[in-house]
Amino acid sequence: MFFNIPEYQRPYVWEEDDVNHLLNDVDRAFAPGTNREYFLGCMIWNTKRDERSGQTYNYHDILDGQQRFITLFLLQAVLRDLSDSSKLHTTVSQRLWQESNPLDGLPERHRMEFSIREDYDQDFIKKYIIPKDGSLRATELVECSKNKDLGTSVRHMAQAIITMQSWWQSKRKELPGELEFQDYLFRYFTYLSNHVSIIYLATNDNLDDAYNLFTVLNSRGQKLRPSDILRAQNLRKIDDEKLRKKCASRWEEYQSELEESYHSFDEFLWALVFILIKYRGEVNLSLPKAFENIYKSGRLHPGKNTFDFIGRYVDHLTAITGGNFGGKEAGCLFSNLNFLLTATYGHKYKMLLLYYRECFGEHLLVEFMVKVDNIYSVSWLIGDRNIEQRAFILLRRMDEISKAEPNQKQAAARFLADDALMYGYKDAQATTALDLNVFFDLLENEEWGSFSGTKINKTRYLLLKLDLLLGSRDAQMTFAKVAASVEHLMPQKITGTSWDVPVAEHQQWLHRLGNLVLVDSRKNASFGNASFADKKSKYKHNFESRANTNYVFQANSDWTLNILKMNHTRVFKILRTYYEGHSYATVTKLWQTIK
Repeated sequence: MFFNIPEYQRPYVWEEDDVNHLLNDVDRAFAPGTNREYFLGCMIWNTKRDERSGQTYNYHDILDGQQRFITLFLLQAVLRDLSDSSKLHTTVSQRLWQESNPLDGLPERHRMEFSIREDYDQDFIKKYIIPKDGSLRATELVECSKNKDLGTSVRHMAQAIITMQSWWQSKRKELPGELEFQDYLFRYFTYLSNHVSIIYLATNDNLDDAYNLFTVLNSRGQKLRPSDILRAQNLRKIDDEKLRKKCASRWEEYQSELEESYHSFDEFLWALVFILIKYRGEVNLSLPKAFENIYKSGRLHPGKNTFDFIGRYVDHLTAITGGNFGGKEAGCLFSNLNFLLTATYGHKYKMLLLYYRECFGEHLLVEFMVKVDNIYSVSWLIGDRNIEQRAFILLRRMDEISKAEPNQKQAAARFLADDALMYGYKDAQATTALDLNVFFDLLENEEWGSFSGTKINKTRYLLLKLDLLLGSRDAQMTFAKVAASVEHLMPQKITGTSWDVPVAEHQQWLHRLGNLVLVDSRKNASFGNASFADKKSKYKHNFESRANTNYVFQANSDWTLNILKMNHTRVFKILRTYYEGHSYATVTKLWQTIK
């Protein structure tokens, strides 16, 4: 039998946990004394005919089950390369590669091929799967797993082989010797070949029937995401096979490009839904349903038009996540604000940047970024829940202004002066207004250092914002949650220390913003109650890139309650100036004043 991964399928995306889960499941089912079958679920195929080397033969497009299928394909190569059995070698070779046999009407062919991704997926199989010992090329496989130029499928296939090799090496250590390991491996392969079962449903070259099964029968394995269904729906609308394959390949490129710049491809597609309809409602409870309603409204058309539309916004996203705007004077401000919001808040704000670039190009984009950061961060920090409504209003205003004013630069200036970008703007229900006085009271009096869990991101945001405003405009910000900590300078426990502070004042000022700094080092419990001098010495190599932390440690030889209060006044004044100004000009003025 021959198999094909069709163009409408998603890439191979199984992670280490998925592969280990399958190996462990089969291992437990195979355990001595159990003698039971292992059911791997249902697969859906669409059977077709093809001609190669003058021979006509059947093959099966795998519509559902490709993640499991590819994993088993890789596993057989790994078992072959670990085994010393010539019978096992021969069996696996025949399963992975069919030599030409005109007597049986069989062409020379891989047992599994890809309709798209031929250049790199097929080359990977030829190099690491088909030849004996290919899966043992550990160094090259590690390089493949990290090389983003190779595409999603290849990276995950390489990592799957590495995971399998590691699993089997662990099994080898559990057994008394090599003979026992080889015997176990041979019996495992025999069990895999004879007692691991699937049910497959095959249609006879009928994509519509196969697609119906594809969308409703997901019994096991990597579940279909809404974006996978959306891709399949749009590919079905393209009759030209060459164009269909090209669009399928583009979709995969989009997914690969968005791996780091958005939480998920589905989330990115939701942003496009909101850009198109500019509201949330029952009509868009699911991604496929939302696009179906968009098609009915005529805002977009299925097929190539959808692929082109998504591609245009992928380009917008690539630009806004990978570049700086505003010239030399703006330095890295745009990318730093982008980074700061993404690292602490998330990606939802990006739909405004995407649509801004669609409507106005890159004119005054830095100014808009500052206003977006202000509105989103104030709303988030005070716990306001109406930011999405404000975003939809802004999307509608961009649409209206860009249609009324054809000159992008003039349209951008007009939009940036719009009342909807002011903190106090009220919609018809008066739900979108943001009260700066409430926000400033929170900045001054909130116990930011008491936060934990995801809420600590709010504290990190403020400390990172101080780094941005105090640091060089040309310095690119960095931050890794796992390697950074919020440090209290006046310790949380002062009993038995040199701190002579009334209990009431200690509790009042302990968690205030002026007592907190961000340090690029995991919090060390033994240093929690250390003196300021000890902390300064301890963290001397962990705050150079943290402008606010660097200022605190360099400007002060000691840390007293009075110094803490003065520092609190300093950071509060900086943040208040930034938010009151609500403009790029305010940022440049702060840079000049602080320096």
